[in-house]
Amino acid sequence: MLNLQMMAGPRVASPVSSPRSPHSAKHGELIRLAKDLSELDLPPQVALSFPHGMGHSQLFEVAMTPDEGCYAGGTFLFHFRVPDSYPADPPRVRCLTQVFHPCIDDAGHVDMSLLGDDWRPDMGIKHIIYGLWRLFLLPESEDSLNTAAGSLVHSDRSGFERAVEEAVHSGATIEGKYYEQAMGQRNVHSRNED
Repeated sequence: MLNLQMMAGPRVASPVSSPRSPHSAKHGELIRLAKDLSELDLPPQVALSFPHGMGHSQLFEVAMTPDEGCYAGGTFLFHFRVPDSYPADPPRVRCLTQVFHPCIDDAGHVDMSLLGDDWRPDMGIKHIIYGLWRLFLLPESEDSLNTAAGSLVHSDRSGFERAVEEAVHSGATIEGKYYEQAMGQRNVHSRNED
């Protein structure tokens, strides 16, 4: 199970050492983001990276490799874009790795209540990472972004799990669409970056 407890010392270097924003509000938001990131206690199955460098701390990626459930063994890459209004507003998150999941559409949009109406300013990055992890353990949704996945998970759970396992490990065509083996690649193409 994913353990995201706070730790005493920083595990991720603070991406913001001296913000140069002329706006004190943005300065405070960057300090909060730096604190949230430095307090992450990530297990080996979750990795955080800054592909644009530490100077762009509001843009980062999280790679997840579930170790249980039908998505086990696959690696899924998520792009986080933290708005200037954080923590009042949640980060925007996209899945960059194509996946057959009821809560993730073909453009990588993620349907998770924490990214919308259930977000509160006292929450942080760890809550979103935990929520994403939970999506892989319990792939269900009332209103599915991926309707084919949502329909199959509700009508034939074991068929859904077999299809996901095949796609994750070797690639497979599910409901007429090919899903590559899940190796953390960036294979979701969209006009939007959020």
